[in-house]
Amino acid sequence: MVVGDPRNGKDLFMSRSEKTFLVTGATGRQGGAVAARLLAEGRRVRALTRDAASAKARALAEAGAEVVVGDLDDRGSLDEAAAGVWGVFSVHAGAYEGGPYGHDLEHEARAAAKLGAAAKDAGAAHIVHSSAFGVDGPLEPHMDMLQRKAAAERAIRDSGVAHTFLRPSSFMENTFDSPRELQGGALVSMLRADVFEPLIAADDIAAFAAIAFADPGAHAGKAYELAGDDMTQVDKAALIGRVVGREVPYVDLATVEGVEVDPTTAKTLAILNEHRIEVDIEALRRLHPGLLTFEQWLTGVGRPLVDAYFARIDAA
Repeated sequence: MVVGDPRNGKDLFMSRSEKTFLVTGATGRQGGAVAARLLAEGRRVRALTRDAASAKARALAEAGAEVVVGDLDDRGSLDEAAAGVWGVFSVHAGAYEGGPYGHDLEHEARAAAKLGAAAKDAGAAHIVHSSAFGVDGPLEPHMDMLQRKAAAERAIRDSGVAHTFLRPSSFMENTFDSPRELQGGALVSMLRADVFEPLIAADDIAAFAAIAFADPGAHAGKAYELAGDDMTQVDKAALIGRVVGREVPYVDLATVEGVEVDPTTAKTLAILNEHRIEVDIEALRRLHPGLLTFEQWLTGVGRPLVDAYFARIDAA
């Protein structure tokens, strides 16, 4: 048995395996990685999904998760999902034009408020909330997406539940399944060739969530801007080419005709072309020594995604 933070009475004498963790977005990239990480650590995971019959939901159940049906905009379903949980991982697909909540740009903050309230009423001890790199920074006043992420953070903070904010940078995985990046075997981006882009692997987001849950007293009230690498676009393209053994050219999206980019993404990338985002990767690595560089991700856990992408290119 272990004794937890004495400020959290429900944590006293609660063993590691007795704690239940509610993971939202459990069939998505971040939530899925967090659920897998917690399950691997022997934690009890309650996976929230809107479709328990989906292949990913069934895989979670087979891995040992308790799969529950709910919706971030349905407070009743959140109350049911949060009943008896110790920790909550909170993530939202994002409210932006062209996205799943493009019709409802207040959805993210509203959902965070409902989830925070459900966690509070359930007596949860800690929320780890995934936000976005740049919140509370100089770019927030200029970027609508960051303002919405900040509003969601405020909703979690206002819940009164102890919390940790994770602020991921660009996902390494998006390089291989985002329409604004690799296209036809070339790295196509609105970011200029010499612009640095911080990158993080989904597995490392999960690692930081697990770190915060493991020692909530040390991480309560803190926010971590997450990146495992920081590369220019030409260096990124060159590295992918070296790993897969083929030329991967960089192409400036501004030179490609007929390509449509949603207004929020276009505005975000235009701002990033003019403002370098500073990252402190070494400080993060001291907290999580296994933090992946892009090359380590490409040649390790990300290699199946890399190979699948180029297999599709070759088959086309």
